[in-house]
Amino acid sequence: MTLRILSLYFVSRFLGLFATVLAAAFLVLATIELVLNLDDMSTFVRSDAGSDAAGGVVDTLRYLGLRLTSYYLADVIPIASFLAVFVAFATAGRAMEILAVEAGGVRPIRIVLPVLAAALILSLATAVLHETVILQAEQIWSGEDPAVETEIDFGREAFWIHRGLAITRVGRSDPDTRSLFDVEIFERASSGAVTRVIYADKVQVQEDGLWKIASARVWEFDPRDPTSHPETSFGAPLELDFASLDADVLRGADPKMLPIQDLRQYLAGHPTETPTELRQIQGRYHERLASPWLVLVFAWLAVPLALRIDERGRIAGPAIAGVVTLALYFVAGSAGQTLAQQELVSVGISPWLVMATFSIGAGGLLLFRRP
Repeated sequence: MTLRILSLYFVSRFLGLFATVLAAAFLVLATIELVLNLDDMSTFVRSDAGSDAAGGVVDTLRYLGLRLTSYYLADVIPIASFLAVFVAFATAGRAMEILAVEAGGVRPIRIVLPVLAAALILSLATAVLHETVILQAEQIWSGEDPAVETEIDFGREAFWIHRGLAITRVGRSDPDTRSLFDVEIFERASSGAVTRVIYADKVQVQEDGLWKIASARVWEFDPRDPTSHPETSFGAPLELDFASLDADVLRGADPKMLPIQDLRQYLAGHPTETPTELRQIQGRYHERLASPWLVLVFAWLAVPLALRIDERGRIAGPAIAGVVTLALYFVAGSAGQTLAQQELVSVGISPWLVMATFSIGAGGLLLFRRP
């Protein structure tokens, strides 16, 4: 019973500190965004908001929500976990609570494990958060154009598709309506010469892969005579059978924005990116797989540092060591990504190797926490 009460006490302290640190971090980041990005925020306001003060507040809150969620949330959550564990056990050491626990015959690891279990649950929740809220915020932010609309758009920038003898440029895509906009299609002969160019403001993609164009502009070329003038037609309806094209065309230019399961299938389906682009996509895939587990890993990294603080309250040394540890972790992660892009290490092993190395190092420190 005593051990259960102690476990609940430290777990509740950890969760309370985690929520407090998270809220404080977002408050600070929101203030910085308001100060540094006022110009960007002003262009973010909806065109129909006008001078309405309430509309301006809503747009400002929406800007901050998307910006903070897409840019910062994935990194802030594990850092909040580290700080929450560090403060929870550091204050317990200064208040001689850890000493009292040991004097009662309870090993400190017995109160550490429930906190790590809570961090594990937060890691699982973060994995769900990554594939829902954070991913959607990244998709919306990447396609946001305040001059046009405020709805999600997965492919604002132009991208190219190369399948068979057809090369297609798509201006942007809307998965919700299965529509492509600003589309140019270059059809080629087997010799490589262009035989037909089709331009359409909008293409409707059917479920069976058929592309329907209500009004197309078409230029037909004679591949045997490159100097001849093309035959042209304007405003004609057209249907193209592009069933062989991947459905991911509706997702726009960046496969890294796909849900993790779709991204895995995309990588397994012989993507056409260059080797450099493919390594970037693979790196993003493994980064997204590993990132949620940082909540647990960072909590584990904080334990040996926090347990070195006793009733004398000398917190400066462990606190500096904690900052250095986090800095080294991010440097090592960045170095691993660079080495992977240079093909010096495997793309998939880099984030997991960094986590394993630091976790083993934290375990070694924990064994020697007391003289």
